[in-house]
Amino acid sequence: MILSYYRSLTGTSHEKKGVGCQDACGTIVLNNGWVVAAIADGVGSCKYSDVASQIAVDVSLQVCADAIEEEPDCELLKVIEEAFIQAEREIDRYSLAQDHPLSEYDTTLSLVIYDGGYVWYGHCGDGGIVGLNKNGDYIKITTPQKKEGIYVVPLRAGKESWIIGDMEEEEFASILLATDGVYDAFFPYLLKNQSIEVYVPLIRYFMDDNLLNISKKNIKAIEQERVDFLCSDSCTSITDDKTVLVLFSDTVRSKEKSADFYAEPDWETLQLEWNKKAYPHLYENKDENETPDIFADQEQEDEQKHAVNNTETQVKESEKKKSKWRFVRG
Repeated sequence: MILSYYRSLTGTSHEKKGVGCQDACGTIVLNNGWVVAAIADGVGSCKYSDVASQIAVDVSLQVCADAIEEEPDCELLKVIEEAFIQAEREIDRYSLAQDHPLSEYDTTLSLVIYDGGYVWYGHCGDGGIVGLNKNGDYIKITTPQKKEGIYVVPLRAGKESWIIGDMEEEEFASILLATDGVYDAFFPYLLKNQSIEVYVPLIRYFMDDNLLNISKKNIKAIEQERVDFLCSDSCTSITDDKTVLVLFSDTVRSKEKSADFYAEPDWETLQLEWNKKAYPHLYENKDENETPDIFADQEQEDEQKHAVNNTETQVKESEKKKSKWRFVRG
């Protein structure tokens, strides 16, 4: 039996504005033991995105479940595409019935069909899907979709923008789906282009059964511990809504790796390397261990390139107050 836990939590930025949670998530267990799971993140700038995200999850799950139950040998990728099409159409129909602009109903959608080993998926938006394979490696099954690195690609962008595929050549012990706030914490910018880009001690806390020892008896307690963690002071850097959904195989187990793989990254060294790449002119003729004042030439930089200054300000803040996510250990 595939076990799962999932929750959508209202972000602190939404609470301050008096806005409810705009995320949605859910699962359907099929008669054959497989699980269909989906998450959606209503776009924050859209008035009715909370409705859209719930419709997207409910419709896509039901379309997949109905198709597989009716024809167990159906083409799963076509089923997922149809699920996305029907979710988009239902949101369109609902907005018309309410006489609301469709543009106020934008949402992302990520969905998986999981048989306890192999996974088939559909994705659009800035969240993501991660798998822990039997070798103990964390695999990016999808990557976030953002136009120009900023604007989220919603379900309404159409099937030309949807990513639909399978991982039939690789078995997974667990699958994680997360909306952007949490997903981005698993892949911090300082680990980009490193040999291991995922923040292993953090993501392991959510999806490594070697650590969790999931069972029917403890699954609810484990879920609540993760909810409490996401609501704690350790996660104050995440102000957006937070959704995590994790599926655990009952037949595939991931291999444990050496202790080094699970060790906390050397954040100070990583930050220094990033600074040197971003501001090479500030490190010229400097001692290797000497940290320059990144903001010594702030006024001159303001005159030369305003965009760079905005980035430098972010670096300064990150050096003063390091993200509390970084020091989480599984």
